[in-house]
Amino acid sequence: MNNIKKNIKNKRSTYILYNKKGIVLLAVLVCCGLGACRTDQKALPDEPDVPLFTETPDAADEHSDSDETQRDGTAETGQIESAQDGTIDFELLWSLNPDIFAWLYVPGTDIDLPLLQSGIADDYYATHTPDGAAGAAGAAYTEMANLMNMCDFNTIIHGKDDKEGDIFYQLHQFENPEFFDSHDSFIIYLPDNRLTYTVFTAYYDEDSDILRRYDYTTYAGCIDYLEDMYGARDVGRNIRDGWEDLTPYHFLVTLNGTVDNEVGTQYVVIGSLSTDEAGTIDRMILD
Repeated sequence: MNNIKKNIKNKRSTYILYNKKGIVLLAVLVCCGLGACRTDQKALPDEPDVPLFTETPDAADEHSDSDETQRDGTAETGQIESAQDGTIDFELLWSLNPDIFAWLYVPGTDIDLPLLQSGIADDYYATHTPDGAAGAAGAAYTEMANLMNMCDFNTIIHGKDDKEGDIFYQLHQFENPEFFDSHDSFIIYLPDNRLTYTVFTAYYDEDSDILRRYDYTTYAGCIDYLEDMYGARDVGRNIRDGWEDLTPYHFLVTLNGTVDNEVGTQYVVIGSLSTDEAGTIDRMILD
C-alpha cells in the first residue's frame, strides 16, 4: 500500500490563502490543532493553463459581440474543459467566484467541478450554485471548520446525490463492486498543488454530522473515527484490501452525499491522500 505518513513538527500556525487576484494572504489559525500546511512549497513543473470555459463552434456562431455569456463554474452556453485535460485556470475561477478554492475530479464519473467554501454560512452552497446564485442544484462545498488547504485529517465535501443529475449522484457507482475495484482514485487540484486520493471504502453512513461527530484535532479523536469507520456494518459496503492500517497521520477526504431522511443514512466515498505533488500537506496533532 502506498501510505503517506508525516512527521508532525511544530510550525508557526499560518497557512496560505489566495484572493481572486491570486494575491497571497497569510491568516493565523484559530486553533493550531486544526493544522497548517508548510509554506516552504516546492515549485511544480511548468504546465500550460487549460481554459475551463470554451465555446463550441456552433455556439460561437450564434453569439454577437454584445452577447453576455453566463459562467457559473459548472455549466454555460459553451463547454467546460475537463480537469483531466490539463491544469485548472484558478484566475478564471476566482473572477467567477472568489469562494472557489479547489477543483474535484473523480475519474469514471461526471464529477469534474469546482469546490467552494462560503464565509457566510456553512451550508450556503447547499442552496447556491458555483456562481453564488440561488439554485436548488447547489454546489460541491466544504464547511468553515475545514481548512481550504486540505491539511485536515478528514475534509468533508458535501454535494447532493438524491436523483440523477445531482452533482454527486454518480458517487453511487461506487456501490458496484466492479466499479469500485476498477476506479480507485480521485484528484483535487489546488492553486499550487495536485492531490491524488486513493478510494479505500464506500458505504452508507449513519445520519449524523461527520465533521462534528469526532474531535479530529486530537490523536484520540482521529483514532475514535477510524475505529468506528472500520467497524461500520453496512451490507453494501466496499472496502479495498491493504488499507487496514490508516492512522491519525493520514489525510482523508470524505465525499458526502445528502442525508436520506426516510432511511436516515448518507452515502460516503472516502479517499486517503496518496500523492502530494508539491509536498506541502502537513499538520500538527494534539495528544
